[in-house]
Amino acid sequence: SMGAAPATSATKSDTTSATLGASPPQQAEDDQYVAEEEVTTVPGWEPSVTLEVKEQVTTGEEEEDELFSQRSKLYRFRDGEWKERGTGEAKVLKHPKTGKVRFLMRQEKTLKIVANHYIIDQPPYCD
Repeated sequence: SMGAAPATSATKSDTTSATLGASPPQQAEDDQYVAEEEVTTVPGWEPSVTLEVKEQVTTGEEEEDELFSQRSKLYRFRDGEWKERGTGEAKVLKHPKTGKVRFLMRQEKTLKIVANHYIIDQPPYCD
């Protein structure tokens, strides 16, 4: 024979706890709610930079008039194919004092500038 271990029989109490789905005492303790608290300071450590939340962010567009605005996708032709540069609000802005008009586009979520160009009417730029 191969030295097989003798089979053990389940007792009546083991059978009833298994059939009724009773949980062991340790699992009942693990399921209890434990209140967590947010750690805002670490003793003996000082931050090297303190961040502030600004109420108003200046974008440079405040003194310009918006002539056109539309949600758009920006592409550029690079290496023989069109590549996407971003999706967001494409705007045509005019400065009331200088009269200069520019095309401005920012990425939707990050507000990073992906296009910022003056629109001019001078050769060889416009035909």
